[in-house]
Amino acid sequence: MRVEETWLGETGGPAAVALRLVDGRRGLLLAQDVEAVVDESGELMVAEQARVLALDAPHVERLVRTAAGRRTCCSRFASGRLTPPRAHPSELPIWKAAAILLCALALLVAFEITLAFLVAYLVTGRAY
Repeated sequence: MRVEETWLGETGGPAAVALRLVDGRRGLLLAQDVEAVVDESGELMVAEQARVLALDAPHVERLVRTAAGRRTCCSRFASGRLTPPRAHPSELPIWKAAAILLCALALLVAFEITLAFLVAYLVTGRAY
């Protein structure tokens, strides 16, 4: 995992670090869970009970005024548990990609065999 950025708190000190996990997901590690930072290598020493929170993509929240004049937020928050990353809509499942590649390979082999027989027929008058 890699540290993407440090989030600062109200006092200007670090409050959390945003992480990029090995599988591409993003996570948030609170500053209270970081025990030490190794300056030479830039590594973080993390407490045993530390939790990496799910960090969703940034989004705009809509504020709604209540009858009492208070503003509330209408937004969903990600749970503290990490979930598998969502597949991109244009990404094919592995079995479909394999089927397409095998069909392309079969067509290429058939074309090459046809071409060999056609050249033999044009040169000698016989296909074999």
